[in-house]
Amino acid sequence: MAFQFEDWMIHHYMQEGYIIFRHIIPATLLADLRREGDKARDLAHQVNGPQTQRIQPLERYGDQINLAPFKAYVELDDIHRAVTALLGNGYTPANIDIMGLLVEPQNSPWHCGWHRDGVVEVPLEARDDELKAYLAKLWYDLRFYNQVNCALYADSSTWYVPGSHLRAHDLPGEKQSTQDPSLRAGPETWSNEKMEQYVLKHCRDMPGAIQTHLDPGDFMIYRNLAWHCGLYLPYQPRATIHDIVSHQDRDPWREEWAKVKQAAIQRMKNR
Repeated sequence: MAFQFEDWMIHHYMQEGYIIFRHIIPATLLADLRREGDKARDLAHQVNGPQTQRIQPLERYGDQINLAPFKAYVELDDIHRAVTALLGNGYTPANIDIMGLLVEPQNSPWHCGWHRDGVVEVPLEARDDELKAYLAKLWYDLRFYNQVNCALYADSSTWYVPGSHLRAHDLPGEKQSTQDPSLRAGPETWSNEKMEQYVLKHCRDMPGAIQTHLDPGDFMIYRNLAWHCGLYLPYQPRATIHDIVSHQDRDPWREEWAKVKQAAIQRMKNR
């Protein structure tokens, strides 16, 4: 059955901060994407090491993988129609120059840490009132911070706090943990099972967190200003397209945001 956009999806995205377009990738394209995605997974570990969780951008490796299926994905009408129905005109739901592939580690489980994109790019000590005021201006601007995971195999790696995109402030118990080294590698005496339990508990301890479940061919779009994280398991094969929904106003904003971040870091150094 072909994917059909429904009006309730708009409300769900605005209120919860994410929506999953189930089985939006046709089977024939899914097969082609898997074939080249499997090559990209192997290449990711060759290029970035056995514990890596991504290879990006895929366009850089066009001499080693066939990008044609990914270009067909970029042009898929159902995705374009669904994103336009969700967000309006002016959005590009897939970008071959940005797109990466999320993969599983080869050796042991690990956790990337809870974070909010945008905010995580600035050290905690540099998040002064001036930076917060800038972020407050764009927090609810739908042109920015729409991220995509599109699964080629079943994928339950992403955890998310629904509704947290609706507030820039953090609630008790919400804490960025991307710099916690214990989430990336446990003590040498720990088995993979012990490490898996440890990072799984870290996911569950975030107030309001849910584990998202993507079936093959599912397209998840989410507001990545919300709290989210990834838990990566070596026994669970993963090949998930990772991208953003870009807007025609994105490039000028990116230049401005780079300057705002640099200024905030400089103010921190000057204090």
